[in-house]
Amino acid sequence: MNFIFGVILLAMFILALRVIWATALQLLNALKHAVQTLHRYRAQRLARHRLPIIMPSIRHEMDWLAISDSVRQEIQSRNRESNRELDSLELQYQAKQKTIKLYEADIEIAKLERELLKIKPTIVLAESEVKPRRRSKKVGESVLVDEKSTKTAQQVFQLREALKGNANALPINQQARH
Repeated sequence: MNFIFGVILLAMFILALRVIWATALQLLNALKHAVQTLHRYRAQRLARHRLPIIMPSIRHEMDWLAISDSVRQEIQSRNRESNRELDSLELQYQAKQKTIKLYEADIEIAKLERELLKIKPTIVLAESEVKPRRRSKKVGESVLVDEKSTKTAQQVFQLREALKGNANALPINQQARH
């Protein structure tokens, strides 16, 4: 009985040693894997900060002429695309400049129309004061005021026609139409 008990104890001792040994090997492998991962992480981190990057040796011959031609073609195609973008931006800029000029011309027209409205009441007042028997004396003042309003109205009309592109087609004596 002691013999059987001794064999059982010996078997349990051997099993315990094998379990401890297997656990130690698993811990050792896990530790090696962790160290390798740590070294790989540090190497990647150091490689990011390192300049320049050295290419590994190439095992086959490279056709440097073909590579340079492809790079040259790529550069030329990119330059063409940037030129197209530059042209479109230039057209947009010109359109905006013309729009600004049109706004400025509209402002000038509005100012001239305001001046014309300031002059028109004086024309109306001058005509209402005119009496039939003194018509010859008052006509002189009215004609003077009327000439100013005609000149301003003509300028407004000419400015509008110039913006439309018909500046040279107008006779100078033509009256403005509102």
